[in-house]
Amino acid sequence: MKRLIAFLASGIMAVTVSMTGGIATRADEIITKNITYTIQDIKNLQNFLLTKPTEEDLTGKPYDLNGDGKWNIFDLCLMKREVLQQLENQNDTLVVYFSRTGNTEKIAEYLIELSDADSYAIEAAVPYTDDDIAYTNSSCRANKEQNDKTVRPEIAEPMESIDSYEIIYLGYPIWWGEEPRIIDTFLESYDFSDKIVVPFCTSASSGNTTSEKNIASLVPIGNQLEGKRFSASASKETVESWLNEKQTEISEIRENKESMQYILIKGDTFQMGSPENEPERSSDEVQHNVTVGNFYMSKTEVSQKEYQEIMGVNPSATKGDNLPVTNITWYDAVQYCNKLSQKEGLTPCYTISGTTVTWKKAANGYRLPTEAEWEYAARANTVTPFNFGDYVHNSDANCYNAYGYNNDASGNWVNGSGAYLRKTVAVDQYAANDYGLYNMHGNAAEWVWDWYSEYDFQESADPTGSESGNAKIVRGGGWNDHPKHIRSAYRGAQPADVGLYSIGIRPVRNAGKAAGEIKSVYSAKAEQKTGKTLIVYFSQTGNTEGLADLIHEMSGADIVRLERKIPYSSSSNGSVLYGEALDELRAEAVPELKEYPNIDQYDTILLGYCNWWSSIPASVHSFLLHDDFSGKTIVPFCSMGGGRFGQTISAIAKLAPDSVIKEGLEVTYSSYDRDEIDKWMKANNIN
Repeated sequence: MKRLIAFLASGIMAVTVSMTGGIATRADEIITKNITYTIQDIKNLQNFLLTKPTEEDLTGKPYDLNGDGKWNIFDLCLMKREVLQQLENQNDTLVVYFSRTGNTEKIAEYLIELSDADSYAIEAAVPYTDDDIAYTNSSCRANKEQNDKTVRPEIAEPMESIDSYEIIYLGYPIWWGEEPRIIDTFLESYDFSDKIVVPFCTSASSGNTTSEKNIASLVPIGNQLEGKRFSASASKETVESWLNEKQTEISEIRENKESMQYILIKGDTFQMGSPENEPERSSDEVQHNVTVGNFYMSKTEVSQKEYQEIMGVNPSATKGDNLPVTNITWYDAVQYCNKLSQKEGLTPCYTISGTTVTWKKAANGYRLPTEAEWEYAARANTVTPFNFGDYVHNSDANCYNAYGYNNDASGNWVNGSGAYLRKTVAVDQYAANDYGLYNMHGNAAEWVWDWYSEYDFQESADPTGSESGNAKIVRGGGWNDHPKHIRSAYRGAQPADVGLYSIGIRPVRNAGKAAGEIKSVYSAKAEQKTGKTLIVYFSQTGNTEGLADLIHEMSGADIVRLERKIPYSSSSNGSVLYGEALDELRAEAVPELKEYPNIDQYDTILLGYCNWWSSIPASVHSFLLHDDFSGKTIVPFCSMGGGRFGQTISAIAKLAPDSVIKEGLEVTYSSYDRDEIDKWMKANNIN
């Protein structure tokens, strides 16, 4: 109930910002006092005002609440106020019961009176007769139903919805040691994944243990409390005593909900990817419809304290208990999920054999979100580039917000250089989105299940991506990424076996039934044919050139400089160079080079470049698209002014998907350190 109220209130603010004028309607659509509005009415009017498609025909709808002859934001505010009042006055407890002989009905009536709850009596479409429940007759209807767990008797008048109720007391008689099958029909007709369900039964002798286990295994339930068996002669006082116990438990659950680490994300169909007019979008973000089911997601990125407690190590660069763990590989992330599951007595989701991981989808343990689940959760019903709007203010997210989103490449710090923190911050430091999830944009990017590849538009329901690859998708961007790379639709890619100081993890759990297995196979292979290494680099202002020359001197490897056929207008830092380079990056341009090195005779490519706006220069883009890097080992190195690698490794992984990418080296401008270079070369077996 509170979540609904919060959604409605936030919706008023969102549409108030978006609307600039009213929409005229017919004068005879003025509201009358006896009209009751629903949440669907709110969605209809809100979508209409935002010029979005509506689910219903709005002809003749009484949406002119203030009688001014228009449908506008004022009508929406009045409508939401009325619905809020209805919700606040609405009971959140429902007593549902099935009773054939009246015994269960008697207990239900006590509960309804004592708790002032709403009620719903389950009636069979084909009523049960005395002969149907004659337990001494082995061929009677009830006997046959109870012996077949797949039977689902039809309900005469199903409820429209139970969404407005948080607490469900579920009553039934015990038939042949279990709940009647019509109870199974009821449970499978609705979503209980965020409900508190309290079973109660009537029986002369049989207990309720089996029926409660059946209920727990039948559908996902938010919290199922231990129930009670009542005799037919149970008194009102007995029922009241039990009810008081349950209400105490329910109060404790409600108090603990605010501190719960995992939030139920209720799935739906949404537009995954970005519209073509979204500033700074990438071409791999093609918008398409995707449906995801319900799942639970951690409110925050996994903290270093949490990771240390499970894995026994903390590989993060910037240390702090409440900072997100970083520097973990994708394989570290799946291992963490498995060990966390084992600690809590859950079934691990993953079987790991070398670099092949099999996901058992029915397992109830922790796992990585799919790419679709992540984007759905990050958006939280928004369609803007960020779940907080169209622009990144310094108070919105921890990122490299140097020039602002969709900036003019002036080179000026439009947001103030002091706002760039250059490190991770607490996992809950910035405001949560409307789903209650913190830092879905910036701070630490997050590993997801999928390998990087183009979207498969045929796989629209709970997609899991391709079975093999060399780079796993990371979402959300990190503290050192520009706003472009922390958008809801942006798709980062990182070698599965290479960690980074800006990548962490946010686990999820199933909230519904799933079946089958999905394999993840690391397919990239490094070929060793010649043992030769080639240094290839692009340098505009000399910083990368100095680093490349030093690596050449220390390694003895061959070296080639990439040069554009048509040079930039300026060779020095400034708005002219910035403007040309940024235009190219946004257009994903492929400028022609003077010549392209012959890489056939080399096994390893040391690839050097300057980090421009958290990405590779267009000339490096051209080089990577020109040749087939299958079987090649690429070892990146870059010069930068504060963004470190940014999304440059991601860009390489996307353009050379069949290469093996190793850990890179980064330096600040021309601050070269021979010892650091030597250590990097040895780690990558560079002679």
